[in-house]
Amino acid sequence: MSLTDCLRSTFGEADVTDLPPSRRLITRRNNDLLEKVKEHPRADIKIGAKIFLNRFSEPALTEAVEKLFETLNVSYLDNLILAYHPTATGSSNGTDGTNGGAQSDEQESDVREGVIEWAVGSDNAVGNLKKLWALLERYAGDGKIGQLGIADLDADSLKELYDASTVHPSIAQINLAACCVVPPQLQAYCNQNEIQLLTHSDPQELLPREVLNELELASYGAGWTSRYQVHIKCRGVLAAKGFIVSLDRTN
Repeated sequence: MSLTDCLRSTFGEADVTDLPPSRRLITRRNNDLLEKVKEHPRADIKIGAKIFLNRFSEPALTEAVEKLFETLNVSYLDNLILAYHPTATGSSNGTDGTNGGAQSDEQESDVREGVIEWAVGSDNAVGNLKKLWALLERYAGDGKIGQLGIADLDADSLKELYDASTVHPSIAQINLAACCVVPPQLQAYCNQNEIQLLTHSDPQELLPREVLNELELASYGAGWTSRYQVHIKCRGVLAAKGFIVSLDRTN
């Protein structure tokens, strides 16, 4: 079930709780998540999560992590992957105005083959990512997160993050739909530093404006989104999965 379908289902069977000072918690009625999590001892289950963030905000990332602990009623996550895709501050079409962006589809494909384009046009993206990563490192240092991972970085950005970190990323995710093949430089770097290289199919923005409009949430913007999965270790069975979304009123 997609995030859009999950939101529709939740809104259709919603329990609403007012939270101070001016927030609301919306959950599905008769939610059995905690029962599923508690069916097995914590040592017998593996909980993984991925946080999607499209703007630099340390409070937003902290809230996303804490909501995972609160929603799942646990004090430890086995792994957490950060997908930080800051909104570009400049032009996003990659042209400089000299050619009018008249590249053919074939030329565009050739340019993108094996190339990851992360945070193109965003100011100080790697510097801000390091600050977000330092926040996650504190959770790992306190024994609250086992493995830390990062999504969609090119090799140079991953190396810069790795060199600046004390808790190194042990997982790197890439979207092959965005770069067609695994970039050789990235693959080599991950092999050299024992980073597990995985693929995924998540878009850079889970709740773009058109989706929010479709859900009749035109006056809101997505602050952050997280996705969690709970597996039973010995059987590899998926016991529970879901999303947590933070929506902020924009007008």
